[in-house]
Amino acid sequence: MSILRAPMSGPRCLWLGFARLFDRRWRSLVLAPLAINALLFGAGSVWAAGRVRSAVQSLQNALPGWLDWLAFLAWPLFGLVLLLVFVYAFTALANLIGAPFNAVLAARVLGEAPVSGGGWLGEATRAVANELRKLAYFLVRVVPLGLLLWVPGVNLFAGPIWVLLGAWLLALEYLDYPLANRGLDFRAVRRSAGGMPLRTLGFGGSVLLLGMLPVVNLLLMPAAVIGACLLVRDQPAGSLDAGGQDLSS
Repeated sequence: MSILRAPMSGPRCLWLGFARLFDRRWRSLVLAPLAINALLFGAGSVWAAGRVRSAVQSLQNALPGWLDWLAFLAWPLFGLVLLLVFVYAFTALANLIGAPFNAVLAARVLGEAPVSGGGWLGEATRAVANELRKLAYFLVRVVPLGLLLWVPGVNLFAGPIWVLLGAWLLALEYLDYPLANRGLDFRAVRRSAGGMPLRTLGFGGSVLLLGMLPVVNLLLMPAAVIGACLLVRDQPAGSLDAGGQDLSS
């Protein structure tokens, strides 16, 4: 795949995830996460809108008068990045609750039994535990960068980094389901994602963008799981590094 086509394969797979969302083979596994998302994003959007407005106002008030021009430049970016933070926070919470459904959904889309075996209860337990490990990995990186958003001037540079980090983290969030189904731990998932950076960031960036759209974000979690499965399944042989395992089979 050419360097120009690689970034577009991620958004394409996400689009196919939406298109195949209510396939009869896994329709029942989509409805429960859909209800979870409706509750979380409905309540969270109202809360986040007020918090973003309050935070932007606090930033403007913290700047001395002679730096008003900086506030004019910084507050749109600050508000956008803070909105991305909230989008990711609610996405992480939704995935923690929906992890058992997502693990089964990934196995159904791939058409492969989980390598680990153990039945539904075992897979659900492993999925929740893995989600907690991902959350710890994310917090270690998100919290320090999030603090920089409150530093006037510095947040101009932190903003673009946050967007890239958000795309990377969301890609890992969903790629973990199909790759974990094939027996990879989270370290191997990160290595695999790093082996296809353009596809990974293209996929994660599209998830990040759609997460800010009302109504669409309600369908995003199961669609992203399906899209991640398609992205993994469509890779050429040997294109993903999994410690010697061939993930394309």
